[in-house]
Amino acid sequence: MLVTYPTDSGDFAMIDRLPLEIQIKILCLNPSSCLKFTSKHFYTLYNDLYYDKIVEGFGQDIISLIVRVLPWLKLYIKSLDTFRYASRMVLARQLRLSDTDDDTDDPFNCWYVKDSWKYIYSVLKNNRLFAEYDDYKVDEPTNYVFNHYVEVNQTYLLSYKKKSFLAPGKYNLNIALVAQNVSGLGTTKFEIMYKDHGVPKTQTFFPPTNINDILPKDQFCFLKVGEFSVPPSNNPSNKLVEIQCSMEEIGLYRKLGFSIFFIDISQPTTLFNDFELLYYTVKETNYKYFINMPLKNLYKAIAEVQFGKTATFNESNYSFDFLFDEEIDGDSAEIKHHHHAVEDGSKHGVSNGSSNHDTISEKLIKYRNSPGLSNYSRFFFNNKYKNRYFKFNTIYQRRQFINRYGDFDIDWKDFNDTNEQKDPKDKKCSYDKLGLKWKIPIVGEL
Repeated sequence: MLVTYPTDSGDFAMIDRLPLEIQIKILCLNPSSCLKFTSKHFYTLYNDLYYDKIVEGFGQDIISLIVRVLPWLKLYIKSLDTFRYASRMVLARQLRLSDTDDDTDDPFNCWYVKDSWKYIYSVLKNNRLFAEYDDYKVDEPTNYVFNHYVEVNQTYLLSYKKKSFLAPGKYNLNIALVAQNVSGLGTTKFEIMYKDHGVPKTQTFFPPTNINDILPKDQFCFLKVGEFSVPPSNNPSNKLVEIQCSMEEIGLYRKLGFSIFFIDISQPTTLFNDFELLYYTVKETNYKYFINMPLKNLYKAIAEVQFGKTATFNESNYSFDFLFDEEIDGDSAEIKHHHHAVEDGSKHGVSNGSSNHDTISEKLIKYRNSPGLSNYSRFFFNNKYKNRYFKFNTIYQRRQFINRYGDFDIDWKDFNDTNEQKDPKDKKCSYDKLGLKWKIPIVGEL
Protein backbone atom coordinates (compact mmCIF):
# COMPACT_ATOMS: atom_id res chain seq x y z
CA MET A 1 0.00 0.00 0.00
CA LEU A 2 1.50 3.33 -1.08
CA VAL A 3 0.11 6.80 -0.64
CA THR A 4 1.62 9.75 -2.46
CA TYR A 5 1.14 13.45 -2.03
CA PRO A 6 2.55 16.43 -3.98
CA THR A 7 5.58 18.17 -2.52
CA ASP A 8 6.66 21.78 -3.00
CA SER A 9 9.03 20.71 -5.74
CA GLY A 10 6.25 19.03 -7.65
CA ASP A 11 7.63 15.57 -6.91
CA PHE A 12 5.77 12.84 -5.04
CA ALA A 13 6.79 11.37 -1.71
CA MET A 14 5.82 8.06 -0.17
CA ILE A 15 3.72 7.56 2.92
CA ASP A 16 6.72 7.18 5.22
CA ARG A 17 7.59 10.83 4.55
CA LEU A 18 4.31 12.01 5.99
CA PRO A 19 4.41 13.47 9.51
CA LEU A 20 4.62 10.71 12.10
CA GLU A 21 1.25 11.65 13.59
CA ILE A 22 -0.43 11.03 10.22
CA GLN A 23 1.38 7.72 9.75
CA ILE A 24 0.10 6.60 13.17
CA LYS A 25 -3.46 7.62 12.30
CA ILE A 26 -3.29 5.69 9.03
CA LEU A 27 -2.07 2.56 10.87
CA CYS A 28 -4.81 2.88 13.48
CA LEU A 29 -7.53 3.44 10.88
CA ASN A 30 -7.02 -0.07 9.53
CA PRO A 31 -4.64 -1.99 11.82
CA SER A 32 -5.38 -5.29 10.08
CA SER A 33 -4.11 -4.01 6.73
CA CYS A 34 -0.82 -5.02 5.14
CA LEU A 35 0.74 -1.60 5.67
CA LYS A 36 2.70 -2.87 8.68
CA PHE A 37 4.40 -5.44 6.43
CA THR A 38 5.48 -3.03 3.70
CA SER A 39 8.69 -1.87 5.41
CA LYS A 40 10.76 -2.19 8.55
CA HIS A 41 9.72 1.33 9.46
CA PHE A 42 6.01 0.54 9.59
CA TYR A 43 6.56 -2.85 11.18
CA THR A 44 8.51 -1.16 13.98
CA LEU A 45 5.97 1.61 14.31
CA TYR A 46 3.16 -0.93 14.55
CA ASN A 47 5.01 -2.75 17.34
CA ASP A 48 5.72 0.50 19.21
CA LEU A 49 2.06 1.50 19.11
CA TYR A 50 1.28 -1.50 21.32
CA TYR A 51 3.33 0.12 24.08
CA ASP A 52 1.07 3.16 23.83
CA LYS A 53 -1.94 0.84 23.81
CA ILE A 54 -0.71 -0.87 26.98
CA VAL A 55 -0.38 2.45 28.82
CA GLU A 56 -3.69 3.74 27.45
CA GLY A 57 -5.62 0.56 28.26
CA PHE A 58 -4.09 -0.35 31.62
CA GLY A 59 -2.86 2.96 33.04
CA GLN A 60 0.64 4.23 33.78
CA ASP A 61 1.02 1.95 36.82
CA ILE A 62 1.25 -1.07 34.52
CA ILE A 63 4.84 -0.09 33.72
CA SER A 64 6.04 -0.79 37.26
CA LEU A 65 4.28 -4.17 37.17
CA ILE A 66 6.03 -5.11 33.92
CA VAL A 67 9.39 -4.14 35.42
CA ARG A 68 8.83 -6.41 38.40
CA VAL A 69 7.94 -9.45 36.31
CA LEU A 70 10.59 -8.91 33.61
CA PRO A 71 12.56 -12.15 34.29
CA TRP A 72 9.44 -14.31 33.82
CA LEU A 73 8.18 -12.15 30.97
CA LYS A 74 11.43 -12.47 29.01
CA LEU A 75 11.49 -16.21 29.58
CA TYR A 76 8.02 -16.58 28.07
CA ILE A 77 8.62 -14.18 25.18
CA LYS A 78 11.81 -16.01 24.24
CA SER A 79 9.87 -19.27 24.12
CA LEU A 80 7.86 -17.74 21.24
CA ASP A 81 11.02 -17.54 19.11
CA THR A 82 10.31 -21.01 17.83
CA PHE A 83 7.77 -19.45 15.44
CA ARG A 84 8.60 -15.71 15.42
CA TYR A 85 12.38 -15.43 15.68
CA ALA A 86 12.85 -13.87 12.23
CA SER A 87 10.12 -11.26 12.69
CA ARG A 88 11.34 -10.38 16.17
CA MET A 89 14.90 -9.94 14.93
CA VAL A 90 13.68 -7.48 12.30
CA LEU A 91 12.48 -5.30 15.16
CA ALA A 92 15.56 -5.95 17.30
CA ARG A 93 17.92 -4.88 14.53
CA GLN A 94 15.82 -1.88 13.58
CA LEU A 95 15.77 -0.73 17.21
CA ARG A 96 19.45 -1.73 17.75
CA LEU A 97 18.66 -3.94 20.72
CA SER A 98 20.78 -6.64 22.30
CA ASP A 99 20.19 -9.62 24.58
CA THR A 100 21.47 -7.89 27.70
CA ASP A 101 20.01 -6.41 30.86
CA ASP A 102 22.64 -3.70 31.27
CA ASP A 103 20.51 -0.63 30.56
CA THR A 104 19.55 0.47 34.08
CA ASP A 105 17.94 3.68 32.78
CA ASP A 106 15.58 1.76 30.51
CA PRO A 107 15.08 -1.91 31.47
CA PHE A 108 12.84 -2.34 28.41
CA ASN A 109 15.64 -1.52 25.97
CA CYS A 110 16.52 -5.14 25.19
CA TRP A 111 15.40 -8.28 23.40
CA TYR A 112 12.10 -9.91 24.40
CA VAL A 113 10.58 -6.63 25.57
CA LYS A 114 10.96 -3.68 23.23
CA ASP A 115 10.68 -5.98 20.20
CA SER A 116 7.58 -7.76 21.56
CA TRP A 117 5.00 -5.22 22.75
CA LYS A 118 2.23 -6.90 20.80
CA TYR A 119 2.72 -10.19 22.65
CA ILE A 120 3.18 -8.45 25.99
CA TYR A 121 -0.15 -6.70 25.41
CA SER A 122 -1.81 -10.03 24.68
CA VAL A 123 -0.52 -11.51 27.95
CA LEU A 124 -1.79 -8.54 29.96
CA LYS A 125 -5.12 -8.23 28.18
CA ASN A 126 -6.03 -11.92 28.56
CA ASN A 127 -5.75 -14.12 31.61
CA ARG A 128 -5.39 -17.89 31.60
CA LEU A 129 -6.20 -19.19 35.06
CA PHE A 130 -4.14 -22.34 35.41
CA ALA A 131 -5.07 -24.79 38.12
CA GLU A 132 -3.57 -24.33 41.57
CA TYR A 133 -4.00 -26.78 44.44
CA ASP A 134 -5.55 -24.23 46.82
CA ASP A 135 -8.10 -22.90 44.31
CA TYR A 136 -10.34 -25.99 44.28
CA LYS A 137 -12.44 -27.49 47.05
CA VAL A 138 -14.05 -30.94 46.91
CA ASP A 139 -15.60 -33.34 49.43
CA GLU A 140 -12.34 -35.09 50.22
CA PRO A 141 -8.79 -34.23 49.14
CA THR A 142 -8.49 -37.75 47.73
CA ASN A 143 -11.32 -37.07 45.30
CA TYR A 144 -9.17 -35.21 42.86
CA VAL A 145 -5.66 -35.37 41.52
CA PHE A 146 -3.48 -32.29 41.00
CA ASN A 147 -0.62 -32.26 38.52
CA HIS A 148 -0.79 -28.79 36.94
CA TYR A 149 -4.43 -29.63 36.31
CA VAL A 150 -7.36 -30.92 38.39
CA GLU A 151 -8.76 -34.38 37.78
CA VAL A 152 -12.14 -34.81 39.47
CA ASN A 153 -12.73 -38.43 40.48
CA GLN A 154 -15.92 -38.39 42.55
CA THR A 155 -17.40 -35.52 44.55
CA TYR A 156 -20.67 -33.79 45.38
CA LEU A 157 -18.89 -30.57 46.28
CA LEU A 158 -16.95 -28.69 43.64
CA SER A 159 -15.97 -25.11 44.38
CA TYR A 160 -13.44 -22.89 42.67
CA LYS A 161 -12.59 -19.23 43.29
CA LYS A 162 -9.85 -17.12 41.82
CA LYS A 163 -9.22 -13.37 41.89
CA SER A 164 -7.44 -11.47 39.15
CA PHE A 165 -7.29 -8.08 37.48
CA LEU A 166 -8.64 -7.21 34.04
CA ALA A 167 -8.66 -4.09 31.91
CA PRO A 168 -12.10 -2.68 31.00
CA GLY A 169 -13.67 -4.29 27.95
CA LYS A 170 -15.46 -7.36 26.63
CA TYR A 171 -14.25 -10.90 27.32
CA ASN A 172 -15.05 -14.54 26.71
CA LEU A 173 -15.13 -17.02 29.56
CA ASN A 174 -13.85 -20.42 28.41
CA ILE A 175 -12.85 -23.64 30.11
CA ALA A 176 -10.32 -26.21 28.89
CA LEU A 177 -11.06 -29.75 30.00
CA VAL A 178 -10.96 -33.44 29.16
CA ALA A 179 -14.07 -35.54 29.67
CA GLN A 180 -14.02 -39.27 30.29
CA ASN A 181 -17.24 -40.72 31.75
CA VAL A 182 -18.35 -37.25 32.70
CA SER A 183 -21.22 -36.66 35.12
CA GLY A 184 -22.63 -33.55 36.80
CA LEU A 185 -20.99 -30.89 34.66
CA GLY A 186 -24.37 -29.58 33.48
CA THR A 187 -25.28 -28.28 36.95
CA THR A 188 -22.21 -26.11 37.36
CA LYS A 189 -22.59 -22.36 37.82
CA PHE A 190 -19.91 -19.92 36.65
CA GLU A 191 -19.79 -16.37 37.99
CA ILE A 192 -17.75 -13.25 37.33
CA MET A 193 -17.95 -10.76 40.20
CA TYR A 194 -16.60 -7.19 40.35
CA LYS A 195 -17.48 -3.72 41.58
CA ASP A 196 -18.87 -1.07 39.25
CA HIS A 197 -18.29 2.33 40.87
CA GLY A 198 -18.37 0.62 44.27
CA VAL A 199 -21.53 -1.38 43.57
CA PRO A 200 -21.07 -5.20 43.53
CA LYS A 201 -22.02 -6.78 40.22
CA THR A 202 -22.32 -10.43 39.23
CA GLN A 203 -22.58 -12.03 35.81
CA THR A 204 -23.69 -15.68 35.87
CA PHE A 205 -23.28 -18.39 33.24
CA PHE A 206 -24.35 -22.00 32.89
CA PRO A 207 -23.10 -24.57 30.39
CA PRO A 208 -25.76 -26.24 28.21
CA THR A 209 -27.91 -28.59 30.28
CA ASN A 210 -26.97 -31.48 27.99
CA ILE A 211 -23.24 -30.70 28.14
CA ASN A 212 -22.53 -34.16 29.59
CA ASP A 213 -23.93 -35.69 26.42
CA ILE A 214 -22.53 -33.37 23.76
CA LEU A 215 -18.94 -33.17 25.01
CA PRO A 216 -16.63 -35.57 23.14
CA LYS A 217 -14.99 -38.16 25.34
CA ASP A 218 -11.26 -38.63 25.87
CA GLN A 219 -10.34 -35.47 23.97
CA PHE A 220 -9.10 -32.04 24.93
CA CYS A 221 -12.05 -29.68 24.68
CA PHE A 222 -12.04 -25.89 24.74
CA LEU A 223 -15.57 -24.85 25.68
CA LYS A 224 -17.05 -21.36 25.60
CA VAL A 225 -19.10 -20.72 28.74
CA GLY A 226 -20.19 -17.13 28.13
CA GLU A 227 -19.37 -13.49 27.45
CA PHE A 228 -19.02 -10.69 29.99
CA SER A 229 -17.91 -7.06 30.24
CA VAL A 230 -15.64 -5.28 32.70
CA PRO A 231 -16.65 -1.65 33.42
CA PRO A 232 -14.27 1.32 33.22
CA SER A 233 -12.17 2.19 36.25
CA ASN A 234 -12.20 5.58 38.03
CA ASN A 235 -8.43 5.51 38.50
CA PRO A 236 -6.66 6.95 35.41
CA SER A 237 -3.23 5.67 36.48
CA ASN A 238 -4.45 2.14 37.19
CA LYS A 239 -7.39 1.14 35.02
CA LEU A 240 -7.38 -2.52 36.04
CA VAL A 241 -10.50 -3.84 37.75
CA GLU A 242 -10.37 -6.64 40.32
CA ILE A 243 -12.65 -9.54 39.44
CA GLN A 244 -13.41 -12.90 40.99
CA CYS A 245 -14.08 -15.92 38.83
CA SER A 246 -15.94 -18.73 40.57
CA MET A 247 -17.29 -22.14 39.64
CA GLU A 248 -19.54 -24.19 41.90
CA GLU A 249 -22.03 -27.04 41.94
CA ILE A 250 -25.64 -25.87 42.34
CA GLY A 251 -27.36 -29.26 42.32
CA LEU A 252 -27.07 -32.48 44.26
CA TYR A 253 -25.52 -34.45 41.44
CA ARG A 254 -22.31 -36.38 41.75
CA LYS A 255 -19.42 -35.02 39.71
CA LEU A 256 -16.84 -37.32 38.22
CA GLY A 257 -14.96 -38.24 35.10
CA PHE A 258 -13.35 -35.00 33.92
CA SER A 259 -10.13 -33.02 34.21
CA ILE A 260 -9.89 -29.21 34.23
CA PHE A 261 -6.72 -27.83 32.61
CA PHE A 262 -7.44 -24.11 32.95
CA ILE A 263 -10.11 -21.43 32.82
CA ASP A 264 -9.48 -18.96 30.04
CA ILE A 265 -10.49 -15.28 30.08
CA SER A 266 -9.82 -13.89 26.63
CA GLN A 267 -10.65 -11.15 24.21
CA PRO A 268 -13.49 -11.82 21.77
CA THR A 269 -12.43 -13.87 18.76
CA THR A 270 -13.62 -14.41 15.23
CA LEU A 271 -14.06 -18.11 15.88
CA PHE A 272 -16.10 -18.00 19.09
CA ASN A 273 -17.98 -14.74 18.64
CA ASP A 274 -18.50 -14.19 14.92
CA PHE A 275 -19.17 -17.86 14.15
CA GLU A 276 -20.89 -18.72 17.46
CA LEU A 277 -18.64 -21.66 18.19
CA LEU A 278 -19.58 -23.76 21.22
CA TYR A 279 -16.30 -25.62 21.48
CA TYR A 280 -13.43 -27.10 19.55
CA THR A 281 -11.78 -30.38 20.35
CA VAL A 282 -8.38 -32.00 19.82
CA LYS A 283 -7.87 -35.76 19.97
CA GLU A 284 -5.27 -35.60 22.73
CA THR A 285 -5.51 -35.73 26.53
CA ASN A 286 -1.94 -35.21 27.78
CA TYR A 287 -1.83 -31.92 29.68
CA LYS A 288 1.75 -31.28 28.52
CA TYR A 289 0.44 -30.30 25.09
CA PHE A 290 -1.89 -27.64 26.51
CA ILE A 291 -0.42 -26.17 29.70
CA ASN A 292 2.40 -23.80 28.84
CA MET A 293 4.76 -23.73 31.83
CA PRO A 294 6.55 -20.40 31.12
CA LEU A 295 3.15 -18.75 30.63
CA LYS A 296 1.83 -20.30 33.84
CA ASN A 297 4.84 -18.98 35.75
CA LEU A 298 4.42 -15.52 34.21
CA TYR A 299 0.76 -15.28 35.23
CA LYS A 300 1.69 -16.43 38.74
CA ALA A 301 4.32 -13.69 38.95
CA ILE A 302 1.85 -11.06 37.72
CA ALA A 303 -0.72 -12.17 40.30
CA GLU A 304 1.83 -12.04 43.10
CA VAL A 305 2.70 -8.44 42.26
CA GLN A 306 -0.92 -7.34 41.80
CA PHE A 307 -2.01 -8.74 45.15
CA GLY A 308 1.09 -7.46 46.92
CA LYS A 309 2.30 -10.78 48.27
CA THR A 310 5.92 -10.65 47.12
CA ALA A 311 6.37 -7.36 45.35
CA THR A 312 10.15 -7.72 45.31
CA PHE A 313 10.18 -11.50 44.72
CA ASN A 314 11.95 -12.44 47.92
CA GLU A 315 13.07 -16.06 47.57
CA SER A 316 12.13 -16.82 51.16
CA ASN A 317 8.39 -16.89 50.45
CA TYR A 318 7.89 -17.78 46.83
CA SER A 319 7.46 -20.93 44.80
CA PHE A 320 7.38 -21.57 41.07
CA ASP A 321 7.11 -24.42 38.65
CA PHE A 322 10.36 -24.80 36.77
CA LEU A 323 11.55 -27.01 33.98
CA PHE A 324 14.58 -29.21 34.43
CA ASP A 325 16.43 -28.52 31.20
CA GLU A 326 18.36 -31.81 31.24
CA GLU A 327 15.05 -33.69 31.39
CA ILE A 328 13.60 -32.03 28.32
CA ASP A 329 13.61 -33.91 25.06
CA GLY A 330 12.35 -31.74 22.23
CA ASP A 331 11.45 -34.79 20.14
CA SER A 332 9.37 -36.52 22.76
CA ALA A 333 6.09 -35.95 24.54
CA GLU A 334 7.72 -37.04 27.79
CA ILE A 335 8.43 -33.54 29.03
CA LYS A 336 8.93 -33.67 32.77
CA HIS A 337 7.96 -30.81 35.05
CA HIS A 338 9.09 -30.05 38.56
CA HIS A 339 7.05 -28.22 41.18
CA HIS A 340 9.51 -26.89 43.73
CA ALA A 341 8.86 -24.57 46.67
CA VAL A 342 11.71 -22.12 47.18
CA GLU A 343 11.85 -21.83 50.94
CA ASP A 344 15.31 -20.72 51.97
CA GLY A 345 16.95 -19.90 48.65
CA SER A 346 19.25 -22.90 48.88
CA LYS A 347 17.34 -25.01 46.37
CA HIS A 348 15.88 -24.31 42.99
CA GLY A 349 14.22 -26.06 40.10
CA VAL A 350 16.65 -24.68 37.51
CA SER A 351 19.55 -27.08 37.12
CA ASN A 352 21.78 -25.64 34.42
CA GLY A 353 24.80 -24.86 36.52
CA SER A 354 23.13 -22.06 38.51
CA SER A 355 24.79 -21.23 41.79
CA ASN A 356 22.75 -21.53 44.96
CA HIS A 357 23.69 -17.91 45.64
CA ASP A 358 22.09 -16.63 42.44
CA THR A 359 18.98 -14.53 42.76
CA ILE A 360 15.78 -15.69 41.07
CA SER A 361 16.40 -13.19 38.27
CA GLU A 362 19.94 -14.48 37.68
CA LYS A 363 18.75 -18.08 37.66
CA LEU A 364 16.01 -17.27 35.16
CA ILE A 365 18.49 -15.44 32.93
CA LYS A 366 20.74 -18.51 32.92
CA TYR A 367 17.80 -20.75 32.16
CA ARG A 368 16.66 -18.39 29.41
CA ASN A 369 20.01 -18.93 27.71
CA SER A 370 20.10 -22.68 28.22
CA PRO A 371 18.97 -25.26 25.59
CA GLY A 372 16.19 -26.49 27.86
CA LEU A 373 13.83 -23.64 27.05
CA SER A 374 14.40 -24.00 23.29
CA ASN A 375 13.70 -27.74 23.44
CA TYR A 376 10.53 -27.18 25.42
CA SER A 377 9.37 -24.42 23.05
CA ARG A 378 9.86 -26.61 19.98
CA PHE A 379 7.91 -29.39 21.65
CA PHE A 380 5.03 -27.16 22.73
CA PHE A 381 4.58 -24.91 19.70
CA ASN A 382 5.65 -27.16 16.83
CA ASN A 383 3.19 -30.00 17.40
CA LYS A 384 1.00 -29.45 14.36
CA TYR A 385 -0.25 -32.98 13.78
CA LYS A 386 -3.46 -32.64 15.80
CA ASN A 387 -6.54 -31.72 13.78
CA ARG A 388 -9.44 -29.98 15.47
CA TYR A 389 -13.14 -30.52 15.28
CA PHE A 390 -15.44 -27.52 15.63
CA LYS A 391 -18.89 -27.61 17.22
CA PHE A 392 -21.06 -24.65 16.21
CA ASN A 393 -24.32 -23.56 17.82
CA THR A 394 -26.18 -23.51 14.49
CA ILE A 395 -25.92 -25.24 11.12
CA TYR A 396 -25.86 -21.80 9.47
CA GLN A 397 -22.72 -20.73 11.34
CA ARG A 398 -21.08 -24.06 10.56
CA ARG A 399 -21.70 -23.53 6.84
CA GLN A 400 -20.43 -19.96 7.01
CA PHE A 401 -17.21 -21.16 8.64
CA ILE A 402 -16.69 -23.90 6.02
CA ASN A 403 -17.40 -21.45 3.20
CA ARG A 404 -14.67 -19.17 4.50
CA TYR A 405 -12.02 -21.60 5.77
CA GLY A 406 -12.77 -24.99 4.21
CA ASP A 407 -14.23 -28.25 5.43
CA PHE A 408 -12.63 -29.21 8.75
CA ASP A 409 -14.81 -32.33 8.78
CA ILE A 410 -12.77 -33.87 5.95
CA ASP A 411 -9.48 -33.19 7.76
CA TRP A 412 -10.89 -34.70 10.96
CA LYS A 413 -12.08 -37.82 9.16
CA ASP A 414 -8.81 -38.26 7.26
CA PHE A 415 -6.81 -37.89 10.47
CA ASN A 416 -8.92 -40.40 12.39
CA ASP A 417 -8.82 -42.89 9.50
CA THR A 418 -5.04 -42.75 9.07
CA ASN A 419 -3.90 -41.26 12.41
CA GLU A 420 -1.03 -39.68 10.48
CA GLN A 421 0.29 -36.17 10.28
CA LYS A 422 -1.07 -34.19 7.38
CA ASP A 423 1.03 -31.40 5.93
CA PRO A 424 -0.66 -28.07 6.77
CA LYS A 425 -0.65 -27.02 3.10
CA ASP A 426 -2.66 -30.14 2.23
CA LYS A 427 -5.40 -29.52 4.77
CA LYS A 428 -8.84 -28.59 3.55
CA CYS A 429 -9.42 -26.17 6.43
CA SER A 430 -7.18 -23.09 6.31
CA TYR A 431 -8.05 -21.79 9.77
CA ASP A 432 -4.91 -21.66 11.94
CA LYS A 433 -2.96 -24.20 9.89
CA LEU A 434 0.09 -23.87 12.13
CA GLY A 435 -2.01 -24.59 15.22
CA LEU A 436 -0.74 -21.60 17.21
CA LYS A 437 -3.83 -19.52 17.96
CA TRP A 438 -5.06 -21.63 20.85
CA LYS A 439 -1.56 -22.01 22.33
CA ILE A 440 -1.00 -18.34 23.13
CA PRO A 441 -3.22 -15.61 24.62
CA ILE A 442 -5.41 -13.95 21.98
CA VAL A 443 -3.37 -11.40 20.00
CA GLY A 444 -5.63 -8.50 19.06
CA GLU A 445 -5.10 -5.70 16.58
CA LEU A 446 -4.55 -2.08 17.57
